[in-house]
Amino acid sequence: MTRTNRATALSALALTAGLVLSGCSASDPEPEPESGLPEDYVASQWIEREVRVHTLARMLGEEGSAEVIENTGGTREHLLDWGVVVEEEDGYAVELDKDAWDDDIHLAKVDGALGSAMNRNDVTWCGETVTGEDFVDVYMDEYQDSFDTQDEYTASVVDYVDCGTGAP
Repeated sequence: MTRTNRATALSALALTAGLVLSGCSASDPEPEPESGLPEDYVASQWIEREVRVHTLARMLGEEGSAEVIENTGGTREHLLDWGVVVEEEDGYAVELDKDAWDDDIHLAKVDGALGSAMNRNDVTWCGETVTGEDFVDVYMDEYQDSFDTQDEYTASVVDYVDCGTGAP
């Protein structure tokens, strides 16, 4: 390659780089990538967690909180440490305000502990006795993707856990 051809190639490269860089200005932020999900999308993990939390709260009242908490096995300490379950004067209660839970814990761990609690305890107050996890599964099979907001799901879950249909 001759000296003239190299100079021309370098000039073309510099011009191209300049054009590319001038298109990216520090004052123009890149738009956020779109997730493809609606802004008010309610994740199935959130729904399942909501059913498990409300079911556990009812279990504590129905079956005696000490017995239910003891049945959770090794997850008992986690649920207490994370603030999902709190100790009160007369036993244990579920903290329904998720903002009060430990901020540093990954929700997948909470979900695992709640799932374990559901597998180790039964729902006895709505007719036939079933495991908590079966009770949760029935709700998920029936109502996942049925509502538009977290508030609608919470109202449905509360009705379901109180032996209602969970229907809107």
